[in-house]
Amino acid sequence: MSRQPMRRTIRGGRPYFFADPAIDKVLNMVVVLASEVWTLRERLMAMEAIQVTRGGLKAGEIDRFEFKPEDEANLSAQRKEYIDSLFRVLAEQVDEARRSKPAPSAAPAKAQKPKAPKSKASKSKPNKATARKKK
Repeated sequence: MSRQPMRRTIRGGRPYFFADPAIDKVLNMVVVLASEVWTLRERLMAMEAIQVTRGGLKAGEIDRFEFKPEDEANLSAQRKEYIDSLFRVLAEQVDEARRSKPAPSAAPAKAQKPKAPKSKASKSKPNKATARKKK
């Protein structure tokens, strides 16, 4: 019996847990980051263990390592790209809000209250109290 691959999409769209969609977006970012951090930690621990057992690395050597200036510059560029991708969802939301915002010179339109629909009772036979007054 073979296993079927797991679906990569959620039926019915993205689930929402909070009334404010912005909170859901932040929660999504945190969960994605947490999973990414754990994956990196696990891989790093595996690489360190392999290197230590093979003799290519001494225990604690990674903690004492310092990057060369050109490597620091490369890491800095990668860090900026990573942070930009992390906050892309929020940046897109800000851009969308700015595009949909009315021009500052335009006067805001007054919101009109919707008229309540007349009930069917008012169209039906008059009640006993109003029928007596009309006589």
